[in-house]
Amino acid sequence: MSAEIGVVPSGGEALLLVNPASGRGRALRLLPRTADALRAAGFVPTVCITESLADATARARAAAPGSLVAVLGGDGSLGAAAGGARESGAVVLPLAGGRGNDTVRRLGLPRDPVKAVRGMGRLVVRELDLGLVNGCPYFGVANAGFDGLANEYGNGARLNLGPFVYLYGGLKAFREWKDVTFTVSVDGLETTFPGWFVAVGNVGQYGGGLRICPAAKADDGLLDVVSLGRASILAVVAVFLRSYRGAHLGQANVRFSRGSAVVISANKSLSVYADGERVAELPVTVGIAPAAVQVLVPEGSGGFG
Repeated sequence: MSAEIGVVPSGGEALLLVNPASGRGRALRLLPRTADALRAAGFVPTVCITESLADATARARAAAPGSLVAVLGGDGSLGAAAGGARESGAVVLPLAGGRGNDTVRRLGLPRDPVKAVRGMGRLVVRELDLGLVNGCPYFGVANAGFDGLANEYGNGARLNLGPFVYLYGGLKAFREWKDVTFTVSVDGLETTFPGWFVAVGNVGQYGGGLRICPAAKADDGLLDVVSLGRASILAVVAVFLRSYRGAHLGQANVRFSRGSAVVISANKSLSVYADGERVAELPVTVGIAPAAVQVLVPEGSGGFG
């Protein structure tokens, strides 16, 4: 469990990373006002329009220790930048520029980037754990299964549905999901079951507000593993609806465990998503890097133990 650490950056050079694809251009639209807010707060921002998630990681890796790296993008951009900040020792300010912005929500930061920058004086620096899928960093949730397919369809949606894009993707994915068996090992304890999904949470929220791992804490050095086994379509819908309140863990065939090393495989080829980005194919190993990244969050943020 981490306490407040470090010093909140209060001026000087700052790196503003912007993903032009986040939120279908939302991050770019918010860029001018966000940069102005950083200047008004005493920073001299260097704006970088990132070319890829790997570029975001490299830029944050090159930042000076203790300097501010403001990330204006979606959850995937934030996780990628955090991977670089882990190495450089820079302090990350998450700014909501995507569609779901689940890590921003879970940490209790404003969803208006300008408001978040203007309120920096009320934030504290905390050390957050970083999840790793085959070494690829993420903050929120890594998932495989029905929800991954729903994420894929949601990302391909032509309509700008905001957070509801994941609901659209889920409805479409129902038509194609069947006969999948998972094998999941948590700290060496293995289970095999037919089912719908496996989610491995660090911050523990994804899909535009789904608290799929409601007890997850970003500073406990552990991963929360939630899966859904055999269930009817109505039961699956109930799980996801209840997960908006984090009230689904008591439903039939919902499994929960916690550990630091998770291995997932299946009898079919499935993509693995982390913070909404496709990062690998099963099988994968998911690990945790405790207290890996310094992040600006509200005092008393609900994402901590």
